[in-house]
Amino acid sequence: MADSDIMQEIEELKKQLQALEAAKGHAGAQVSSEEPEQGPPEEAGGEAGTWLHDLIKQAEELMGGLDLQFKDVPAKTALVIFALGVLMGRLLSRRG
Repeated sequence: MADSDIMQEIEELKKQLQALEAAKGHAGAQVSSEEPEQGPPEEAGGEAGTWLHDLIKQAEELMGGLDLQFKDVPAKTALVIFALGVLMGRLLSRRG
């Protein structure tokens, strides 16, 4: 994949993330604040803690989106995509 393709994909993912955060912000306003909030992530682990928290948050949102998308994909198609991913992973690991 070319660098420009990767940069375009990153920009698209950022836009999707912003849209999800905006949608979650509307739903989050309705959630009661009965649970005590934890301290800022900076206190827990500094910059690494913030980075890890953001990464986990993005992964959870991605998995939620993938779950909705996979419900619309037939089982055979999902298995073929998974098999191709495994094959590509093996080919790339042998290459490096």
